[in-house]
Amino acid sequence: MGEQEEVKKARGGARNGAGRKSVADEQKVNEIFLSALKSLKSVKTDEEAKIEFAKDLLDTQRGQIFIAEHLFGKPKETIDQNVSINSFELKDVIKFKVSESDLKMDGGSSIKDFDNT
Repeated sequence: MGEQEEVKKARGGARNGAGRKSVADEQKVNEIFLSALKSLKSVKTDEEAKIEFAKDLLDTQRGQIFIAEHLFGKPKETIDQNVSINSFELKDVIKFKVSESDLKMDGGSSIKDFDNT
């Protein structure tokens, strides 16, 4: 095997143990944690264990954030893309093409549908 072939082989490809675990493995892990929670909280059902765990999470700010993000989703982040270097505006040099599908709103309406001009 040549040196180039060895470099290519080291750069990627399928590896044993890589990738997402099977659903059966995930369920097995969930069962183990639920069993531990039921024992720790001295409850009989999975639902009671989950409720007790959620109550504990609500005692901390990080736990409250965790629950809120899972119930309502993470808030959208906005990024300020206005780049200015010594009064040079990047937006004046680069024009982005916007397609009609990019302008569609949640209800299927287009921004053009609301144009008052």
